[in-house]
Amino acid sequence: MEWSEIEMHRVIEKIKQSKSVAIFPHINEDPDALCSCFAFAEVLKKQGKEAVCYISEEIEKHLAFLGGEYVIYNGKSEYIHDLALCLDCGDFERLGERKKLFYEIGNSVNIDHHYTNTNFADVNYVDGAAAATGEILFEMFRKMGVEFNERIARYLYIAISSDTGCFKYSNVTPKTMRAAADLLEYKFDHAEISRLLFDTYSLNVLKLRAEVTRNIHSYADGKINVAAVKDALFSQYELDAKEATNIVDIPRCVAGTEIAVCLKNQNGTVRVSMRSNGNADVSKIAMKFGGGGHTKAAGCGIEAKTLEEAEKIVVEECLKVL
Repeated sequence: MEWSEIEMHRVIEKIKQSKSVAIFPHINEDPDALCSCFAFAEVLKKQGKEAVCYISEEIEKHLAFLGGEYVIYNGKSEYIHDLALCLDCGDFERLGERKKLFYEIGNSVNIDHHYTNTNFADVNYVDGAAAATGEILFEMFRKMGVEFNERIARYLYIAISSDTGCFKYSNVTPKTMRAAADLLEYKFDHAEISRLLFDTYSLNVLKLRAEVTRNIHSYADGKINVAAVKDALFSQYELDAKEATNIVDIPRCVAGTEIAVCLKNQNGTVRVSMRSNGNADVSKIAMKFGGGGHTKAAGCGIEAKTLEEAEKIVVEECLKVL
């Protein structure tokens, strides 16, 4: 067997031996992380195992349609788990407060598609060529002999679709499309999923996005475009910062953009999201600040007093990788 097959086999064996599994996505959970967790919980429960998805905080309102059961971790658990299963989590710090439970369990598996993953678990399966963690799980479930149903297929489809921008990003491969095609055999409403994921915003979010669009900052002859979302905008439109998602796609759409950046305050830190339309590797920038991700999509947090200060820091790093 190839090394990757050996690692997947080790992961599957760990899961087979478990009876009660704590499932962890990364903090600031996105649809790939959440739906990978929900799909795995469904599979484990079908096998007669106990499975609990531990989330760092209440998921965003616009993702309520995902469904899935979860527990918001508050420092303790009423369950006794024998395995910690981390999904779509690039490094240990991205578990947040749930690190405590991870330590308490003392037996762990890490499955991810970020090539910057630090392999922090006892057994790790990381495939940086996969478009989404959901794509890895599709293959893994097949190897485990899992009998798919509509719920499992729907979760995996959402995971893959969301991390590929509805199959338009460069991370899409023939393997990705074949997995999606097989999942569509289970007859869930994929058109409604796409509408809710990519084409649905509240009126106030749309007004905020219009304001952000008017105030894009351009650098390097338009190769770097930055959207900085000030706290006052959230107050003006009566929004929580988490409701304003995918803002980085606004500067990314500007013709000539090679690197798009979104900055917004979050819990005392400036949250930075970056996208690359060209050859620039934005994961290198993210890693300098303790973040990570992919060559063309990455993020991090920067300790800065103002958005302006953070913007200056990030733009300087962007110029180095152009």
